[in-house]
Amino acid sequence: MSEDNGMPKTVIMCNHGDSDSVMAALIMGAAAAATGDEVLMFFQPGAAKILVKGELEKYNGLPGLPDPMYLYDSIITLDGKFILCELGLPNKGIKKEELRDEVEVRMAADFLLMSEGAAKFFSY
Repeated sequence: MSEDNGMPKTVIMCNHGDSDSVMAALIMGAAAAATGDEVLMFFQPGAAKILVKGELEKYNGLPGLPDPMYLYDSIITLDGKFILCELGLPNKGIKKEELRDEVEVRMAADFLLMSEGAAKFFSY
């Protein structure tokens, strides 16, 4: 499941859906992607709702912070991946079709295999 494309790999886990956790994860993810890293953004059930269409936009305009959609789009444009733990769907009452189109829903074991060889890990 892991593929070595020669790029350094950065794994960012978002455990909470509050603005501090989400924005820190997005900022670090966009920075890692901009420096050429392969970026895996993994969202635990506690942060699942932020990946529902329309939710991330609610964090726009926070004082001193960049537009969260700009960060999200930057990560996607630079081939980063947004992965939601499959437990987040039933745990938070979310239907797969409510998620942003780019979000992959995977088991934790899949994510662990994908993150194999990562040099940097961050958790928010």
